[in-house]
Amino acid sequence: MTPSWRLLFAWAWALPATVTGDHDSSRVCRALAETLPGFVAFPDTPAYEAHNAYWSARQSELRPACFVAPTSAQDVARAVRVLTKRGARFTVKGGGHTAFDGGSNMDAPGVTLDLAGLDSISVSADRRTVSVGAGNRWINVSEVLDPLGLAVVGGRVSTVGVSGLTLGGGISYFSGMWGWACDNVRNYEVVLASGELVNASPTVNADLFWALRGGGGSNFGIVTRFDLVSFEQGELWASTLVYPGTVTETLIPLVHDLLVRELPAAPAAHTFFVMAYVAALGGYLTLSDQFHARYSDILCPPAVFAPFHNATLPKLFVYTRLSTVSRLSLDIEQPRGMRQAWWETTVAATATPDLLLDIFSMWQDFVERLLATAAADDPTVTPFLIFHPIPLNVLGAMQVNGGNALGLEPEDGPIMIVQMNVLWTSAVLDDAIQDGLRDLVARVETLAASRGARQKNGYIYMNYAEKSQDVYAGYGEENLARLRSVARRYDPEGQLRRLWRGYFKL
Repeated sequence: MTPSWRLLFAWAWALPATVTGDHDSSRVCRALAETLPGFVAFPDTPAYEAHNAYWSARQSELRPACFVAPTSAQDVARAVRVLTKRGARFTVKGGGHTAFDGGSNMDAPGVTLDLAGLDSISVSADRRTVSVGAGNRWINVSEVLDPLGLAVVGGRVSTVGVSGLTLGGGISYFSGMWGWACDNVRNYEVVLASGELVNASPTVNADLFWALRGGGGSNFGIVTRFDLVSFEQGELWASTLVYPGTVTETLIPLVHDLLVRELPAAPAAHTFFVMAYVAALGGYLTLSDQFHARYSDILCPPAVFAPFHNATLPKLFVYTRLSTVSRLSLDIEQPRGMRQAWWETTVAATATPDLLLDIFSMWQDFVERLLATAAADDPTVTPFLIFHPIPLNVLGAMQVNGGNALGLEPEDGPIMIVQMNVLWTSAVLDDAIQDGLRDLVARVETLAASRGARQKNGYIYMNYAEKSQDVYAGYGEENLARLRSVARRYDPEGQLRRLWRGYFKL
């Protein structure tokens, strides 16, 4: 049997812009095909449909005028020159794992660049750097590194793209020791709006290097290669525990204690905590996924997680194992092809777990209202509440190489990322689900503010945000001004702001 997300299921943005120039879709696509012969896929062809496969059905419903499938950074540069010269709207697909429509796809007359052909992976002779093409998914990377006894600070889900996760921050199994993925990039290879190919590192274009560390890519250029820090790593200890929903209020104080006290003392440990309503399994369930990079006893849990394994806690399922990164990332994989909504906010730790308990209660109220109106129309509706602990050791590890663009500092922590998800199949429910999640997030933020527990800047983790959320405001005024300055330097005419539609814009 497979654990985590797959186990549960086995059981049962864009800103307005004025665009001038030749943006007739057929002429733009023909110009691209002339520039990159063989690399443009037109509607009603098998190649087009293959490129239009996305994790969320809300994305794959969009139909661009054509897909461009470059296989090198030079191809990307040539495509960008055609698009900017003609003032054509476009977007970029890395792994295509955004939940909301328009994150990395768009309707005609827009064009979508699919980076899947940028799939190179190479390990340096000293084994300290892995150069990864921007079209890779994390499973591609781990399947190369696992046999070598190496790892990188990368994504936890197999089909998530390297590009999106890294540019937005990047929570990892190894974040307790090394920070987020964006903190572990040695160099970015980037195609600018002008079509120029540049590198960004601590010594070359250092301002661009800083901005790309969590600032997203769509304001600065198309990243075509990531040179990532690699390190020695064998199998990880992992345990998946599924509990009945009746014990969730007992478990949440343990999660709070992990965030505040236990995880900072165990940097090789990593966890997240999931509450779900799964109709096929009879209702509410709680899942604790636990990982440790420096522990190997599958008969006895490491001390940091021992309270969750207490024999007095009823459990529906326990699966403890030693596993490679590849196998773990497949375990956590969620189903493709459903409609997805992700919303997120961040709260500061409080002295007691009461805030987390009250957030859980608010989420249950949301679930009950949702099910009362939606269950008859779509029995597949599955809501989740996920706590991602970000303890002080992770915040400290983010400060290397001049820090990242996120505005998260140790003195403002620890913090908890609170993610609210819904999966469903019927488009009839889109508005009701989105409105309900928007209201839930607002209520949580109001509650946290009333208790002095809003994160200092109102931080929103880009990779879990909905397109209407103001991600960059949460980076703080100073960082936001700095990001805008970097964008003006590398794209002085604002072409990416006007033409690159989708995801989050400054």
